[in-house]
Amino acid sequence: MLGQETWWVLLAGILGAAAAAGVLWFLREREFEPKDITLGFLGPSLAAMYLLVLALAFATEWTTISSAQQAVGNEAVAVRQIYWAAQGLPAPAEASLDSQIHEYLVTVIDHDWPQMQQGVLDNRSDQQLEAMSTYLLRLNATTSGASNAQQFALGQLSVLASARAQRADAADSRLPIGVMAAVVITSLIVCVFPFVGGIKTDGVSMTIAILQTALVVVAVMVVFQLNNPYTGPLATTPSSLTSVAALVGVQ
Repeated sequence: MLGQETWWVLLAGILGAAAAAGVLWFLREREFEPKDITLGFLGPSLAAMYLLVLALAFATEWTTISSAQQAVGNEAVAVRQIYWAAQGLPAPAEASLDSQIHEYLVTVIDHDWPQMQQGVLDNRSDQQLEAMSTYLLRLNATTSGASNAQQFALGQLSVLASARAQRADAADSRLPIGVMAAVVITSLIVCVFPFVGGIKTDGVSMTIAILQTALVVVAVMVVFQLNNPYTGPLATTPSSLTSVAALVGVQ
């Protein structure tokens, strides 16, 4: 079943194709065909500029998405390690640390993710990590096994805090306004140029122009959809954290 993002992309492509077809129908009686050699050079130049801007946008967004996915994966591993380390602590301390881990996972999945999908993130889960760190530092380990578990948990908590910070940075990362404007402007120019430049009104030329317009509109739509690493067709999901939550007994 197609997702909402896919339907929006298809709709954008159809509307772009319809707009191009409408313009071509309006120009169907035009007999002007430009002979200026400048136009023959300008078309490929504009297309190259458009592709360069589009590649820059996609590369930047893919880097952010990859960073978010790596952060979530590292976060899930660190939480799992802390959970296993808790089992080396005395029973009361183990129960308390398990409870804090549960609360952290619930906050991340049910609170952080909806916020990140809106492009923001508060410090609730960060405060929970600080409280967990304070608890572990104040814990009085009376055996070597408990001390080793405490030190290991503290080390993994540092990894967890770094992963959480990386996830937060990705949530706040967006394409610069200038790049977004360049994508839109170059896309408009590429779409309009064939009609302004005097496209032939034969079937092949019209079909190519309509297809080009649809593809350009789809590309712009995808750029906007990928601008948040936690939404869109390549959205980073909390699936790895959800798996850990199931392991530690979070309902």
